[in-house]
Amino acid sequence: MASMALGVLNEGGCSEDELLEKCIQSFDSAGSLRRGDHILNMVLAMHSWVLPSAHLAARLLTLYQEATGNTQELRRLQICHLVRYWLTQHPETVHQEPQLEEVIGRFWATVEQEGNSAQRILGDFSNLLSPGGPGPPPPVSSPGLGKKRKVSLLFDHLETGELAEHLTYLEFRSFQAITPQDLRGYVLQGSVRGCPALEGSVGLSNSVSRWVQVMVLSRPGPAQRAQVLEKFIHVAQRLHQLQNFNTLMAVTGGLCHSAISRLKDSHAHLSPDSTKALLELTELLASRNNYACYRRTWAGCTGFRLPLLGVHLKDLVSLHEAHPDRLPDGRLHLLKLNSLYLRLQELAALQRQQPPCSANEDLLHLLTPYDEGNLIVPILQIGKLRPTELSLDLFYTEDKIYELSYLREPRYPKSLPHSPFKTHLVVEWAPGVTPKPDRVTLGQHVEKLVESVFKNYDPEGRGTISQEDFERLSGNFPFACHGLHPPLRQGSGSLTPPGGDTY
Repeated sequence: MASMALGVLNEGGCSEDELLEKCIQSFDSAGSLRRGDHILNMVLAMHSWVLPSAHLAARLLTLYQEATGNTQELRRLQICHLVRYWLTQHPETVHQEPQLEEVIGRFWATVEQEGNSAQRILGDFSNLLSPGGPGPPPPVSSPGLGKKRKVSLLFDHLETGELAEHLTYLEFRSFQAITPQDLRGYVLQGSVRGCPALEGSVGLSNSVSRWVQVMVLSRPGPAQRAQVLEKFIHVAQRLHQLQNFNTLMAVTGGLCHSAISRLKDSHAHLSPDSTKALLELTELLASRNNYACYRRTWAGCTGFRLPLLGVHLKDLVSLHEAHPDRLPDGRLHLLKLNSLYLRLQELAALQRQQPPCSANEDLLHLLTPYDEGNLIVPILQIGKLRPTELSLDLFYTEDKIYELSYLREPRYPKSLPHSPFKTHLVVEWAPGVTPKPDRVTLGQHVEKLVESVFKNYDPEGRGTISQEDFERLSGNFPFACHGLHPPLRQGSGSLTPPGGDTY
């Protein structure tokens, strides 16, 4: 249907004026569309890839001013309908360019001075231009816990399915916040910098991968490390069932990181079934042949699913770089714009899904990012190795990960079976993206975290929990920072919320 519609546009290309004329003529006097809306929506969504939106709006203003005389009232009305449609159906494009809001304001001011009543009434919709813009879609609501219900918030006590479902909830919330403008910025600039929601999504994936590594390395013995490996393998299997491929890549990539795969003593304790499962997941996500196995699997998916975002973004980059924005004669390359538009529409449709699982808010506070506007700052729980080794950076460096790996299992001269995990999984497709909240942001998150802890470990509402409970919980978080010390024990050995915040 889309290709048939594009066929009328002069064999895949047209000038800017011809393109605008097609959009203007899409409307009748009542504002109804005379034909399908595919070309119209494609132009309004994608024009900013090749020319500034303010330029397009200024051209519409000029065309309105040039349409003088009684015979041109219909044309003026059609132009007003087009601008109104642009603001109501594609508001997100307006707020990305301050100059555009100024031109749109001048357009409606001109309509107010020169237009008839039918045109002026359409200008009332200009109040849709709010400074903040539409913002990301609201997160899916999740049920809270009953006040008297006590839930263990320790990593060892969490079911693998529960972990996978909460990680999927976080992934979906992060994915929902990504806008077409974020995707355009990444494709045109080749970086997530300046695209907060996309940067947060990448940071979340990279942090999950690092979290898996540190949780494995937090255990002193090979059998204990194997238990953590087994648990994350089961989490990965559940993520596969949920068709959450982005977090699946993060978890599997963490398990296959060379600092983890070299732990031969630990892998020797894995069951054959777990070893086989990890090999299968590694094969599914391997980058070989341009992620051919993943692409076949993705093509057969139905229902709720979350894509391996890095692969799809690289597809957008490849498509953008493979074709010029304009044809040799200077006309716009509409077939290229349409191909990009269809890819973006596929991602937008996935953002409108309903996730198959709900989330526990208290557990989210422990696993989850602190959401500041569109920027999702990953603050994941990390197993504590030694209190002095953790810092406010919240992330272990690559060198620190290897240092811990060799601390757990030094190089041995003896011959041991090689790890079967050889496939390199490209997890950090935007390496170095590690958003770091300041102390104010961190403090706000800690307040929520402590509130959740007391909600579940103080079911009677006495306002205290035991020091032992709190210290056990703190072993799962990165907040036992270098230079900070636990509060002094008081007579009963209990801790109150203010003391928990300080800790």
